[in-house]
Amino acid sequence: MTAPLTRSQQAAVIVAQLDPERANRVLCAMSEAEVIELMAEIARLPIMTADDVDSVVEELAVSTQALSDVRQGGADLAERLLSERFGPARAAEVMHDLRNVLVDHPLAFMNRIEPSQIVGFMSGEHPQILALVLAHINRDQAARIVERLDDDLRTEVARRVAKISPLPPEVIRRLAGDLEYRLSAFVRAGGSSTEVEGLATIVGILTSADQATEKQILADLETSDPDVAEQIRNEMFVFADVVNLDDLTLQTVLRTVVTKNVALALKGKSDEVVAKFLRNVSERAAEELLEDINSLGPQRLSVVEAAEAAIVKAVRALADAGTITLERGDDELVG
Repeated sequence: MTAPLTRSQQAAVIVAQLDPERANRVLCAMSEAEVIELMAEIARLPIMTADDVDSVVEELAVSTQALSDVRQGGADLAERLLSERFGPARAAEVMHDLRNVLVDHPLAFMNRIEPSQIVGFMSGEHPQILALVLAHINRDQAARIVERLDDDLRTEVARRVAKISPLPPEVIRRLAGDLEYRLSAFVRAGGSSTEVEGLATIVGILTSADQATEKQILADLETSDPDVAEQIRNEMFVFADVVNLDDLTLQTVLRTVVTKNVALALKGKSDEVVAKFLRNVSERAAEELLEDINSLGPQRLSVVEAAEAAIVKAVRALADAGTITLERGDDELVG
């Protein structure tokens, strides 16, 4: 590595050397935009030698003694750190978009075509072809396309996106080539990363779509494929999102959940997270909650996750009932 590194690249090198716990602590102190920028730099890191790392560490005045075991960067590390920070669903969504930036994907040209033109062109295609396209393009573009589909077709396509498995790069290249020929559009060549996690993909699409589209698709899936519908609902809102609720909404949620579940869910969480929950209940309830947290011994991760899931389920129930409104896009969260 001969070219001088930027400050962002130096930060990526340092974070790449940290164990997951320390890396997560660093990420928790950053904004989401900063984390995503850092993950992009980590994913771009070239192969490094111990001398490369020592040079960066020395320049940043950080001790090299604990960093002699050089860890490489790469997309896998970026996705693991994102998962620690935001949860698996959001991590998969961010990595999907990062790959569209880092890799010149064969279907990237579809992001530049008007959604209405794509819908018109593909109206006679098999739903699986449309599902494959939606799974490999920009989430916002996919959401705009889904909004324009007939109700029956959008539900069928959503079901197929959720069940998509990783495909060989050659399959995607052939699909892109065929669409290029028939659309008379430009396709940028290259790109080898064509793996898609179907569930995370449809979650990302539905999150970007308008609420009417989301509700219609989920309602229809409840009838046609309830297991997929439940999996999608479980991924669309996770406990990390509960922490980001505004105070009034969180107060509404906390009035409907069991205190024991709150205590378990907060086990091992940062002081900042615990403090947010404590300030959104009464003084007496805060004292009792703090006592419950402190009295808990070591807990299995599965127990903590079950408590988190119970709270998330309560949030979804309140949202479905219209008691609270969850943030969509640039909208604010309101009670």
